[in-house]
Amino acid sequence: MMAVLAMSCAAVAALTRGPLLFTRRGASRPGVTMAHASDALILCEESAWLVAAKPAGVTVHEGKQSLTAQLEAAAGRTKLFPVHRIDRETSGVVLIAKSAASAAELQRALQADETVKRYRGVLAGVPKARRGRWAASVSNRGEGRRNPRGASAERVDALTEYEVAADNGYLSCCEFTLKRGGRTHQIRKHAAIAGMAVVGDARYGDARRNEQLRARYGYAGMALHSWLLQIHLDGVEYTFQAPLPPSWEPLDLGWPAEAGI
Repeated sequence: MMAVLAMSCAAVAALTRGPLLFTRRGASRPGVTMAHASDALILCEESAWLVAAKPAGVTVHEGKQSLTAQLEAAAGRTKLFPVHRIDRETSGVVLIAKSAASAAELQRALQADETVKRYRGVLAGVPKARRGRWAASVSNRGEGRRNPRGASAERVDALTEYEVAADNGYLSCCEFTLKRGGRTHQIRKHAAIAGMAVVGDARYGDARRNEQLRARYGYAGMALHSWLLQIHLDGVEYTFQAPLPPSWEPLDLGWPAEAGI
């Protein structure tokens, strides 16, 4: 079951100078329950928007069991508007507006150059360089393993920076920063183009390898997490951070303890 906790961002902002960090610390507190997760909550909520930590296995906005539908039902809201979307099997930070007008403003803030969108993921494979860039153009559609870039006529610019935090020669724990694009499945596509894949990725990865990894590590999900969002909202710089799901423990080869902004 999913506990939902709302923090008063404005109250903290009134007492704090500089970037504000909102993250979950400690165990969930009792609250509204939802159907499909054990590790989600509202990281921060204001009158025009909220930021939630989405669990894996829940869509952002499609269906009655989606994150937005459950948040609407839990709080008696009529409509929420996801500003950016992450895949069903990807967990982590999601920015949500409370009106269409707010959604348009937040979308502009999300696309600003100073906004930081950082993910953590585990790759089946180890990049040759510990730090680098993936700059292959990709389509904005969900593609597949045979052609992750998509049709050449539909490809658009996309840039993902990666850094290897730790590896065991077979798997690598990486941080990914979306520098340009935010295309559908961008990190997953870039990893596949580079000759690797996100662990558990059924679309762009290899089914046999995924089965071997499940047997060896006891991990059945897709190892990609929207870990950090740094953004200017209402004249304030916020950093929203969602801790890695406990289910990732078998894959933990070592992560930096603090957010490296």
